[in-house]
Amino acid sequence: MDILGSIFLWMCYASLGASLVAILLVAIKKGVSQAISWRMHHLLWFIVLARLMIPVLPESSFSLFTWVFWASNSMSAAQPLSFSAEPQLMPNTQLPVVISEVSHELKDNEKNQIQTEAAKDEGMNAVSSHPVYIQVLTVVWLVGVVFLLARLFAYLYKMHNKERFLMRVTDERVFSIMDDCRKKFGVKRKIHVYTGTLAKGPLISGLFSPWVYCPRDVYQSLSDAELYHVFSHELAHHKRKDLLWSFLGSLALAIHWMNPLVWLWIRKMKADMELACDEYVLEVLGEKESISYGMTLLSFARRISERRPLSYPLYFHHSHHSDQMKRRIQMISKFKKGSYPLSALAVACGLAISVVTLTNAAEPTPLQVAVNQDEKLRPLFGNTSSKMTNRLEKAEKLAGFPFKVPSYLPSGVTYNYSNILSSSVSEPSENTVIHSFIGEKISLMIGVSTVENTMESFTVVSDDGTSKSSVDSTLSQEQISVKGKSVKVNTRTATSNRGSVIKDVVYLWSDEGLYYYIKGEAKGEASLENKEIAKIIESFQTLNEELRKRYANYDPLNHDEIYDLDDLEYFSELIGFAPVFPLDLPTGYKATEAYVNQRQTENKEDKHKRIINMTFENPEKPKTFVFFEQIKDKSIVENMRKTKKTHFERSDGEKFEVPVTSLNISGQEVFRTVLYKIDDTLSSSKDKYNYTYFWLKEDVCLKVTFKEVEADVQQQLVAALVKEKAIDLKK
Repeated sequence: MDILGSIFLWMCYASLGASLVAILLVAIKKGVSQAISWRMHHLLWFIVLARLMIPVLPESSFSLFTWVFWASNSMSAAQPLSFSAEPQLMPNTQLPVVISEVSHELKDNEKNQIQTEAAKDEGMNAVSSHPVYIQVLTVVWLVGVVFLLARLFAYLYKMHNKERFLMRVTDERVFSIMDDCRKKFGVKRKIHVYTGTLAKGPLISGLFSPWVYCPRDVYQSLSDAELYHVFSHELAHHKRKDLLWSFLGSLALAIHWMNPLVWLWIRKMKADMELACDEYVLEVLGEKESISYGMTLLSFARRISERRPLSYPLYFHHSHHSDQMKRRIQMISKFKKGSYPLSALAVACGLAISVVTLTNAAEPTPLQVAVNQDEKLRPLFGNTSSKMTNRLEKAEKLAGFPFKVPSYLPSGVTYNYSNILSSSVSEPSENTVIHSFIGEKISLMIGVSTVENTMESFTVVSDDGTSKSSVDSTLSQEQISVKGKSVKVNTRTATSNRGSVIKDVVYLWSDEGLYYYIKGEAKGEASLENKEIAKIIESFQTLNEELRKRYANYDPLNHDEIYDLDDLEYFSELIGFAPVFPLDLPTGYKATEAYVNQRQTENKEDKHKRIINMTFENPEKPKTFVFFEQIKDKSIVENMRKTKKTHFERSDGEKFEVPVTSLNISGQEVFRTVLYKIDDTLSSSKDKYNYTYFWLKEDVCLKVTFKEVEADVQQQLVAALVKEKAIDLKK
């Protein structure tokens, strides 16, 4: 049922896409109706037919549907992306741990819950991941397809059987006229003429072995010229392969029968086909035959209107309809051979239209659209007043203003991180960047702000952890000159509970409208004298490429937040692959954070592998979470195929095994754990049981863990993540 549901959804998408293309083509045809031939009018419908029938079309940035995406995207605020691989939670947030087949006893109520959930688990393997309404519509659609296809092939079988009971015409006059027509239209194979009671008017049948049917009273009552016109029209259908296109149109209609617009487009295609056939006949016979050909057509219109025509199931509508007949007569009366000088240009335009309409959108994501620097820095998950980064280059971008940093640091001191703080409450608004530099014995805090802060009120902390606030401490101030700058030194002194004197020193100065400070701390016998601080202040300079590269903390143990597209580009290169990064998932789940951290493993080769994590939340269901992770390691899933189990780690570092089962979700092999708790036997009775899903996309393992998410919603979300494509960093 899952596969049928996917086919039904493809049909819906293809039908909608073809309808959009048809609307565009109708508008184009109306605008250039007098400039192109009717054969070109008919050919344009093949584009619609192709979109209805071809299951997979190439992607292109020139596609009509790419433009539709851009147009719709421009009407709403641009939103960034999100990703993940092996779920891990932020501090105070826990992921699940396996419960099935582990050696610990459960209370009776826990056992009942597991049994209930396990029953659901078994059912989920057999039931489609599509919503119930999709399953119902799939069944209705399938019944309609089977009925219409059965009717079509029954008609074709009936026609094939009737051919055996028809009589081949041996009249020398009929044979001679047909032979002349064959030569005129370049038909090399013999076309036999049959008669009988099949229909009241002439027709051509046979996709592979064509033959013409003509009632005896018709060919006996027609003059040679009229019969010549009749056979010419039928042979024109054969030369133009109209029977094949009609058959394909019938198949398309059977598949897309639920779309009323498809019925309309196919009828219009049939109408244009008859006009194109008449035009082709006149091109072959010559302009002088147009009047007599039109009179023959009128004669047959009168004859057919007096009798019931043959029913053509799915063969569009009858070509002798009065409105259609008027259009044909009007075209014939105005026909002039070679009267479409723009036909060559029309062919070129038709090819261009095909490129635009017979391609799909190139799955654009925010990273695929050229963006300027401001757009790259637009927050993906909402703005926050505090942001941390381990790269000074990123701090410079987030700060929104240029600042200076020291090029000199005491021996052994290196860059640690930057904290960017913003406040719109104060007037004027305050933006502050605080840089942390650490060493074995010395640490520095260097801050820069757009608003002056006297730093007179702060806390002093001794080596033993004793702290004193400004209330029970004293402040002394002095001024020193550093390279022409006036630097204020605030020293806060207090006495600890043990009687020792403790102090904290802050150095403050201004430069080019910004306010800087340095606060240092020395451990043990190390010291930070004014002379050393002055040397640091003297080295302050604007950022350059050397400093940007130097002040970056590449420690794999870092927890690196992803705030914007700029971070996404940077960390995608760092982890070695372009991740899947959706911002929204079905049923109301939205990405709330993304970060990169190191994989926790005892394998030395894997220790530097990074995981890209993402968390999704549903505002209407505040206790539910979706944790999505990605890591470049296909061995995780490969081992599951072999062992049918996976491993998790408890909070105390102990590992435990969890069995997995194989599912097919949207055509993708997905492994799902049995119900388990995040901390195994360490979990409390209140902790919920959870599922985790794993799958491979090339050499990247994707993993999603659900916390208190309904079972039927889980597979919908997994299906959505499976279908997501990796971001295109090159664009």
